[in-house]
Amino acid sequence: MVMYTVDVYSGSDDYIIRDPHAQGVIVKATQGTGYVNPKCNHQWDLAGQLGKKRGLYHYAGGGNPVAEAQYFINNIKNYVGQGMLVIDWEKYQNSAWGNTNWVRQFVDEVHRLTGVWPVIYVQESALGQVANCAKDCAVWVAKYASMNWNSWTVPNMNVS
Repeated sequence: MVMYTVDVYSGSDDYIIRDPHAQGVIVKATQGTGYVNPKCNHQWDLAGQLGKKRGLYHYAGGGNPVAEAQYFINNIKNYVGQGMLVIDWEKYQNSAWGNTNWVRQFVDEVHRLTGVWPVIYVQESALGQVANCAKDCAVWVAKYASMNWNSWTVPNMNVS
């Protein structure tokens, strides 16, 4: 079963959340240890008012993974248990990219603080960087049919 989900950040317009195709909304909450999405609460609340499944994500900045996990949870602690928690592991603006222990330390700290194992969002080519989390965490593989894909039709794609 496919669940159509969008992810939103401070630059996202509300129409993305309101799109009737979107059954779920995952909101960027934090990045590193110094950024909080100023629209996070609004985006979270709007998705809830519309009856959509929700989640919150932290964009890895590549600093101390324990400190980043604590920063994330400190900023979203009132939402724990109301939606999924996600770590966004990408190369852009991430000084720890390639470090195979960074995400492991992050998810361990999130779990210690909340009892919840977060989902890991990662591109297919970097699955090896988070493989040591496989027994505990689900993975959301970033893969696009093309960068011009603007349809709710799920393309034919295989993930190794």
